[in-house]
Amino acid sequence: MDSFLLAYIAQRMREMGFKDYTFEPVRVQSGQVDATNEYYYLVAKIVSDTLVIRSDAKVFEEAADYSNFNYYGMQEFTGVITLEDTVNAIDYEFVRVIPRTSLEPEKQLVVDNFLKTFFNDLKKLITKK
Repeated sequence: MDSFLLAYIAQRMREMGFKDYTFEPVRVQSGQVDATNEYYYLVAKIVSDTLVIRSDAKVFEEAADYSNFNYYGMQEFTGVITLEDTVNAIDYEFVRVIPRTSLEPEKQLVVDNFLKTFFNDLKKLITKK
């Protein structure tokens, strides 16, 4: 894997506050991918001119110029990702990054207490009606 890609992924994860993550190469064909809490980076060497990629964070419609990009072609997608290609049904190569979001025990206790209180309050509101 290209050293620029590895450095870029590490930088993006730090920027988003993730200290630990794992990644793997994946192939995706036209259709939808649920990448909730994951990040997909387009790293295909060649893409169809008619490819459009939509996600919760971005729409990529520049496939016709993709072969001219060096680093800009490494687009980041997250959430529900839809690959639309009206002409070709080919696989596209991505790097899938999955942040590990485990909390320290003290912070997990705070989250657990908050959720417990929240759901108890919600239950009270529902039963009042």
